[in-house]
Order: sequence, then C-alpha cells, then structure tokens
Amino acid sequence: MRQDEELLRLAVVGAGMMARRRLAAFAETGRSRVLAVMAGSECGARVLADEWGAVAAASLTQLAALKPDALLVEVPHRVQDEIAAWALRQRIPLLLGGPLASSVEAGMELAALAASGGCVLEAGYEASYKPVWEEAGRLIASGRIGRPIAFRAVALWPGDPDSWYYRQADSGGMPLTHMSYAFLNPLRGLFGAPLRVSAFANAIKHAGDGLVEQETCVANLEYPDRVLGSLMAGYVRPCESRQWSVTVLGSEGMLEIDPTEMDAGSLCLSRGAERQCLAFDGEPDAFVRQAHAFIDAARGEPGRCRNPPDDALLDLRCAQAIVESATSGRTVSLA
Repeated sequence: MRQDEELLRLAVVGAGMMARRRLAAFAETGRSRVLAVMAGSECGARVLADEWGAVAAASLTQLAALKPDALLVEVPHRVQDEIAAWALRQRIPLLLGGPLASSVEAGMELAALAASGGCVLEAGYEASYKPVWEEAGRLIASGRIGRPIAFRAVALWPGDPDSWYYRQADSGGMPLTHMSYAFLNPLRGLFGAPLRVSAFANAIKHAGDGLVEQETCVANLEYPDRVLGSLMAGYVRPCESRQWSVTVLGSEGMLEIDPTEMDAGSLCLSRGAERQCLAFDGEPDAFVRQAHAFIDAARGEPGRCRNPPDDALLDLRCAQAIVESATSGRTVSLA
C-alpha cells in the first residue's frame, strides 16, 4: 500500500468464480478491503463475505448505507444493467466484470450517467492490461512483421447450457458476452475499430427457447488500412487442441498470439527463417494491474482506466453489428 493511503472500501455484487478472481486481484494490490458482498443467493453472499470478513448485504439499500468507496459488479448482464445504473446515480465508482452493458442502448445510458455525475466507470476487459497484448501491439506498430495484412482468431469456450451465459436474455447473447472479450476488444487495440462486418452463426449443440441465438459464430471484419480479420468464437469446444489463439499475417512476417483465458499467455514472432518466442509468466497479472488502475481512478487520478464508457461502447456496437449481419445475411457498416 502507498504511504498514507487508506484502504479502498470495496463492495461487490456477485459471488461466483469471477467475483472471487477479481477480489483476489484487489487483495493482491494491498490497497483495498472488502466491505460488503451482495448476491442473488443470500447463502453465497454470506459465504463469500465470511471469507473476507465483510458484511453480507441483503439489498442495495443496505449496501448504500455502508457507504462503499467503490463497487465491483460480477452478475448476469441484464441484472448488471440495473445495478450499474443504480450505482452511478449514487455516484459510486464502478468496475464491471465484463462488457459495459447487455445492449448498446443500455451502454449509452450508463455512459451518460457516468458523464453527468463525473463518476468512474470501467468495463472489465482485462486484456487491455495484459502484457502479451501490449507486446503484440508494440511488435506490430514497430513494423516487425511488416504491414499487417490479415488475422485469424479462434476463441472456443465450453459453455455450460445451464448457466446464465447460455440464456439469451440474461447474457445479451454470445457475441456480446464472449466475442467482445475474445477477441474483439484486444484486436481493436491492435488494429483500431472495425469498419465493416459480415457474420454467420448457428446454434447446434444446445438450441432451444431462451438459449443463445448465436451459439457459434464466424465474423469477417475489415479494419482501417485494409486489414482483414476472421474470428470464430462460441460455446462449443469438444477437445483441448489449439482453440484460443490469434495469428496475424504481415507482409514481412507472422505473429502467433496465445493469450490464454486467465493466464499470462505467450507469443511467437516469425520472420523469414527466424522465430522468436516470448512467455509472460513473470509479468504482472492483468487483473491486478486493472485493480490498481481502478483504485487510482476511484481516488481521483484521471486517465488510469483503459476501458472507459465511450471506448467500451465500441465493443458493444461491434457485437451488435455481428448479430445484425448474422441475422440479416448482410454486411453491416460500422464506419
């Protein structure tokens, strides 16, 4: 902890795996303590609260009465929209666990609330803080693979059909919940915002009323400077072969990125007969770096967060365009 800095009193809504992952990251900063936990399951909230010596809050009213310095939200996206709007009206600095909102419209409302109240709002794309993506950006910007031409990305995740991720209404759909994270958000950091998208999707392994309408999707994207991309992502992963990767083709070389889902990741640069591989196991954890940045922002240090509302809205718009293209059979312009 920095000298003379008081611990950030953090409340959390949600008690699942990702809430625990992020709370561990906040704990590692040494700059925060868990004040209260609220969750859909009161039992789950009590268990997690007991682990951190915190209060198990039964309602948002009780949570507000505790006057937290900041709020972490890790819940289904439809519920997240309501809690996020409430927190911003209370002017509580807010870190969301994933996309900004369940829709572009909801995201615009949250962005407006954050702006009008001068409140910190950070979307949960920790890839923005991941050293493997930072290094990939440096290598591309420095011309190590020449001019970028195209990329191929695969992000297959074994979704649980009984989880909220598979429920269309709760999640906002697979392209928003999963593709925006893997890898629309970090790819935008490499190539800029996409200009056009043409997408195709299906639902085969688990299909039915209320389940995600795009279970597996292939999106072809055009980026500035005529960079082309193909991203296959979805909730069907039948084996453990290379199914979470990005390969970037350049005019003078190739970059193979293995960002991994939760770990530090690695990459390999190939240029002619030369091949250089880098691992990032010793680098700072992205969740911890994001926690530090959020604490700084909540303490009044502007510009620390890398996923502010206006930026995170770009990922929502891209996910929406993918759904629109897959549904209509048309190429959708984002320019």
